[in-house]
Amino acid sequence: MQDKRVKDVYNSYFHFNNQRTLSTDLASELCSVEAEGCSVFVDKTRKYDNQIIIHGVCSAASLDKQLKLFEDGCSPEISVEPQAKTKDLTTWLSSHEFVPDYEHEFLELQVSNYVACEDISSQVSVERWTHEHADAFLALLKTSGLECSDEIWENKRSLYCTDTFRCYVAKLEGKPCAWATSFIQGEYAILANAYTQEGYRSKGCQTALLRARIEDAISLGVKVALTDVMPNSTSSSNCQSVGFRSVGVRSVWCQE
Repeated sequence: MQDKRVKDVYNSYFHFNNQRTLSTDLASELCSVEAEGCSVFVDKTRKYDNQIIIHGVCSAASLDKQLKLFEDGCSPEISVEPQAKTKDLTTWLSSHEFVPDYEHEFLELQVSNYVACEDISSQVSVERWTHEHADAFLALLKTSGLECSDEIWENKRSLYCTDTFRCYVAKLEGKPCAWATSFIQGEYAILANAYTQEGYRSKGCQTALLRARIEDAISLGVKVALTDVMPNSTSSSNCQSVGFRSVGVRSVWCQE
């Protein structure tokens, strides 16, 4: 589903997210392993960073071995790429009490194929907030329910609103009401987190943020933009309308 260069960019972003998480100030214990047909991420300090991504054919014996890397009470999410789906894999997942939970659609845009969306409300403005605005960006994140102690923020603040992890804010009538981020690595950009406050949805904020992130990435010399969305969602439609193409849907399995 992904070539090695794209896979490496996503791996870098995974490691970066492991560092920047605001849910804990515990030192990371992330261990990543490339095994037969799969990538494995283990970190007992961060619940959601325990994952197995199955890229191709894996034997039951190999999967059993990888599953043993996770301690009791630390069950991984298992993401299955389309080419890896087999009857034997489904049987193995079910026998270990994993059930389908949700799906992720992965999209790619060759920026030479970008088609700028003209349907953007003139009432929406977008700013990129640099590091001097990091504290204001945290305050905005907290309006979505995020909790973060002063101690954690002191340790993680340097990772936000940087040239690598770029943060964008949409305003309506001068008020910040939506945001989105991009992770830049060489000629690749991952369009990452995005959120609109409930009272400002369906007003064009995310469309404006999508355009701003792509055009900012192009200005940096990025050749390929990457993102993942929920299949058949408004986000998927918006991305495909500006030139993104679907490169596959991962099914995500979790233990009951």
